[in-house]
Amino acid sequence: MNAPSISVSITVYNLEKYVEKCILSIINQTFTDFEFIIVDDGSTDTSGDICRFYEQKDKRITYIYQSNQGVSSARNKALEASRGKYVYMADGDDMLKPNMLENLHLLCEKNKADISTCRIQCIDEYGQLIGTPKEKDKIYIMTNEEALFKTYTGELTGYGVCNKLFNRRLFQNVTFPLGRKFEDAAVLYRLIQQANKVIYTEEAMYYYVIHAESMTRKNLTKYSSKRLDIIKNFEECIEFLKQQNTSKYVIDIIAADYYKSLRGLTIDIMKEDKNIQKNSLQTVNQQINKWKHLFLSNFYVSRKQEYLIFFWSRLPGLTLMLYRIRNQLVLKLTH
Repeated sequence: MNAPSISVSITVYNLEKYVEKCILSIINQTFTDFEFIIVDDGSTDTSGDICRFYEQKDKRITYIYQSNQGVSSARNKALEASRGKYVYMADGDDMLKPNMLENLHLLCEKNKADISTCRIQCIDEYGQLIGTPKEKDKIYIMTNEEALFKTYTGELTGYGVCNKLFNRRLFQNVTFPLGRKFEDAAVLYRLIQQANKVIYTEEAMYYYVIHAESMTRKNLTKYSSKRLDIIKNFEECIEFLKQQNTSKYVIDIIAADYYKSLRGLTIDIMKEDKNIQKNSLQTVNQQINKWKHLFLSNFYVSRKQEYLIFFWSRLPGLTLMLYRIRNQLVLKLTH
């Protein structure tokens, strides 16, 4: 059997209200030369029945069930089963615009690029657009370093993989880390760094569905110790990119983005019980000290923030007290 052009996969866990719409948005794509791998990560609702029904209807679909092991394990399982030149991974509760695969495939083939990506449009569970859509049609051709830079400045569709088509060879030595939050961000920099070119179209073709049950979309600002997984992601990222002799301007923007994340994390930690705060804040303080050499004299960190970092690394207790006062002021102003 000839290998398909694209291996499409979705991960599913208790998505009985949404997975059918996702499946239909894929099997009704204008581009048809693909295999469709559905990995059910131990659903206990009727998701599996829905997936098996469509497996019987469409020969392109392969349904795989595994005990609940998390998104990373499910994505790795799909990658193991993939045979296409390109791989595309979606979340099982989102939807694709009918021409998404066709357009992303054409961008890669026409430009001989390893990655193509598009804008994301948020919709509600009834398919209604959230916010005002921006109708743009520009296409950008970037080197791997340009794409890395724009990813960490927020100009390039975020850290997720669901709006991107990848040459499968990029995953030869890359797997999603098991049991870690922000698993997409843990691998995206590796994929981009290996790419010969990255093509970005401003057309919004991935529909990100906002709904109450979606665990990946709930409590995004509430603190959890799993949010400390950004530390592992950052340290692996910096080590890897330095080994690849990545340009300083790219390292600097990633470091600046990490410092911004640590500041936001600190603010959210301080909203929690003092028993939760202690160990987590100590971990953040250690990170400020460990990486201050990347934060200071960084073109993308303001002079004001450099002073704060210098102060924080020497007097963490006083710095955190100032953050606590800041939180109390914000709380008063919002009530």
